[in-house]
Amino acid sequence: MRYSAHIISVICISALSAFPASAKNAVMMTLPDKRVAVISEGDLEPASIGSYTVALYKDDGLIDYLGGGIFPREGSVFDDSGKPRISFGDITGDGNPEMIVSKLTAGSGNYLDVDVLKLNDSVVERVLNFTSDTKKDLLIEAKRAYSQENEQLNKSAP
Repeated sequence: MRYSAHIISVICISALSAFPASAKNAVMMTLPDKRVAVISEGDLEPASIGSYTVALYKDDGLIDYLGGGIFPREGSVFDDSGKPRISFGDITGDGNPEMIVSKLTAGSGNYLDVDVLKLNDSVVERVLNFTSDTKKDLLIEAKRAYSQENEQLNKSAP
């Protein structure tokens, strides 16, 4: 009896490890630099508000964790089909693409809360947050918002 219980547990563990891990509102995506990011929303949070995380890994085996970040969320990072509202573009002008994460807010559904994230070696840093509407080009809007923020910082510097 003890032998058969051991065999059954080994089979169950083997079967579970054959399937990729999944979570509510989470996706794995390859980044422009070939690393992998896992983007997810908080499991027990309401759909309209809470947090989201970006975890960086060396590759799609998700074994070599590099770092990440957790950010406030107003709206959903994912569309109705489960695809994340994420794009990439060089917003800061440093030659490296930033991750542009847009969250569709609850209610009218006509505006987005947008984060621009710098994907460093071991940390994900939010460099910009702004609101936009769903009809605008987010890359252009992000560059404009980043430029305006830098102009304001330069004006207030002594």
